[in-house]
Parts: sequence; structure tokens; C-alpha cells
Amino acid sequence: MWRTVSFVERVEVEFSGNLLNQAMVLGDVDNDKYNELVVGNIDGDLSVFKGSSVTPWRKTSDLGMITCIGLGDICNKGKNNLVCLTAEGWCYIFDIRPEGSSEFLKEDESDVDIRILKPAYTQHLPANSKVMLIADTDGDGQTELVVGYSDRVVRTFRWQSGLDSDAYSTGQFIQHQKWQLAGQIGSITVNSCGEDKPQLLASQPGGTLVTLLQGTNIRIEQPHIEHSEESTQQSFVYHPLGSCRARNKEVSTVIVGGIKRERKEKDDKASSFYALATLDGSLVLVQSDKTESDKIVWSLQVDHQLFSLHKLDVTGNNREEVVCCSWDGQTYIVNHSREVVRYQFEENVAAFSAGFFALPDQGNVPCFVYATFNNRIYIYYNISLPEVESTNLLTVMGRRDDTRQLLARMNIDPKRTDQLRQLYHWVLYGFHGKT
Repeated sequence: MWRTVSFVERVEVEFSGNLLNQAMVLGDVDNDKYNELVVGNIDGDLSVFKGSSVTPWRKTSDLGMITCIGLGDICNKGKNNLVCLTAEGWCYIFDIRPEGSSEFLKEDESDVDIRILKPAYTQHLPANSKVMLIADTDGDGQTELVVGYSDRVVRTFRWQSGLDSDAYSTGQFIQHQKWQLAGQIGSITVNSCGEDKPQLLASQPGGTLVTLLQGTNIRIEQPHIEHSEESTQQSFVYHPLGSCRARNKEVSTVIVGGIKRERKEKDDKASSFYALATLDGSLVLVQSDKTESDKIVWSLQVDHQLFSLHKLDVTGNNREEVVCCSWDGQTYIVNHSREVVRYQFEENVAAFSAGFFALPDQGNVPCFVYATFNNRIYIYYNISLPEVESTNLLTVMGRRDDTRQLLARMNIDPKRTDQLRQLYHWVLYGFHGKT
């Protein structure tokens, strides 16, 4: 039996225009250790929302059709940069600096002067980007830019600094490797597999995926050369995951990796989980092991079209739950034991994200972000749950040491559930009836 929860506390901001799911991200834009929300639309407008303000903290426009937004140490300078990709092939790097480590905009400061963002660097890459990932994909300690395109190609880029390492204008992105896949790319992620190097994974239609192998057939070249004679020999491993049982073998699929799981021993270096979700309602949690084939931990079938998949620790137990959202706003929170909590958002959803967002006097808190088709974005920030599992009052109180001490004083046997029910009923509602 799935539990249903209700989230109420939220911040509502206005952002007009159509946006893609990859063009909304949560992260620390200005390196002040407080997370912001960044969104971009297909008209080229980019806005950064900070704190509880309903107006953008930073914004710019006329960038092109924004398809992907990412945050990370893309230039390997020890700080985050905002990266924006457009369908026309333009890549923008923004270097945003904080105004103060604890400075937030208040709701009543509607007349605040919004500063206009200017790119620190611009470069033309191959056009028609669809998904993007900023991460260390090969375990060398350096961050790469991984881009998936609508023509089923995946490319990795590395930032090459110029003579002046502090000046963006002297550097450039260099293409490092390329893969040509058989199906449309839903999303790209990195997963940990024990002590081995990270696995670079790309989702494929029908609830399947491929591992993109690195270090073979590498040819470094200038990415702006459109018709180069680069090697396109495939170097990947296909994972069919046959028990996924996707109802449509061509249905679009998204993936998220690196999901934290419980360690059985202190020196346990086992792999993390990754999850897959399909548009026809299949959700799968998988464990990847370096010595064994992928093991499906559980699979789930729902009657909603799942399009956005994330990981987030909503219980504070250092284990990340799987969070997925459907087009009609139905949101699922699933733990590693397959217990499910549902939340129904009130409108249809154009884009969804889950992560941490900073609020005044609270710091970074878990949140869900829903972008609607009515030019509104809702940030739900009070979403923490004590646990995902369904439980009852007897079980919860039985875990507390002070409960056992109080029961002993009242000469009540903690194993007598009938007595406990009468006691808790009296405490909560007053006692009516015989003892």
C-alpha cells in the first residue's frame, strides 16, 4: 500500500516561455556554498533565482534556444561555473561571483536592481545538443563536459587552458571522444562500480542502457570543425536489462547513477545503485558490480508517464531515494526496499528537478521544483520525511528508550499491544470506554 503525502510550503516565481527538462538545475552558482535555481527557455532567456525572492537574482537573454544547463568545475579551477548549451551549438560559460556568503534577496525587495549576466567565454560546438553532464567520467580527477545529441551521438569535451590559465578567453574546449549509439539518448549519468573507474552510462529506448568505454580510439580535435574525419568506431557495452518489461521497446528512457546505498561494513567499497525510468511507467533500481552482471534490485510499474528522474536523500539517513515525476505531476519517492511515497502536484509539469535549495536562516534544504505551462515555477522546500516505509504508532514508540522506561513505571508490559493501544488512544483522544 503506497502512502500519499501533501507538500504545502513553497516559493512561487514567475518565468515565462517554454523550457526543456534539461534546462532547469539546482546548484551553487556563485560558490558561496548556498544553492540557487537556474532556468532557461527556448527563447534564449536565462534566470538565476536565489533565496525566497520571487524575482531573478541574475538574468540574461538572446542566447538562442537553450537546451541544457549545468553546474560544475568545468574548467578545473576549483570553483563552479554555469554552463549553457543551445540547439544552435553555442556553449556559454558564466563566472558568477557572490555578493556575500549569507546574502539573500527578501520577498519584499521587489525593486532590487537585477544584474545582467555576461558570458565569460563563448564557443561554438556541434549543434542539436539534447542532454549534458558535467563530471569526472574517467576517474582522473579532472572534470569533463559530456553532451548527448539528437542524432544519437555522445561527445566528451575537456577544457584546455591557454597561456594565461586564469583568463577564459585564452582557453577552449577540445573534443576528447565520440560514440555513435543505436537509439535516441534519454540522459547521461556516472555510476560508481567498486574500486574501478567511474562508469559513464547513457540510457537507450525500451528501458535499456549502454556503458560508454573510454580510453580507446581517442582522437583529439577541434570541436568546431563540422566535417572532420574523426574515428566513430563504437566502444560501449550494451545492457538489455530484460526483466525491465517495458511495454514499448521504443519508449524513451532516462537514467540516474551514483545513488548512495547503505554500507554493510565500514570497509565496504561496493558499487552504488543506478535507476532507470521509462515514459510508459517502468521504474527499475539496479546494482552494478565489477565482478558480476547488473543485478536488478527491484522493478516497479505505474500508470503515469515518467519523464524526469533524480536522486535525493529526503529522510536524512545518508541513503538517497529515487525520485521521479510524470507529466501530470504525479511524483514518486522510492527507497531501496521498494517502499513508495506519492505526491500529486496540482498542475501538468513542463520540467522537474529535485535537489538542494538555499533559503534564508535554513541553508540548503531538500526540495522539489516544478515548472508549469502557465509561466510559474514552484519550489517546494519542506519535503523532508522521517521515513519512507509505512509504519504505525506502536512500532515508532517501541523504538524509543524513554517509552520503555515510562511503560515500566506504569507497570505496562510493552508486549501487550492491547494495553498499548488503549494507552495511546487515551493520550491522543481521551479515554472513552472500559479499561
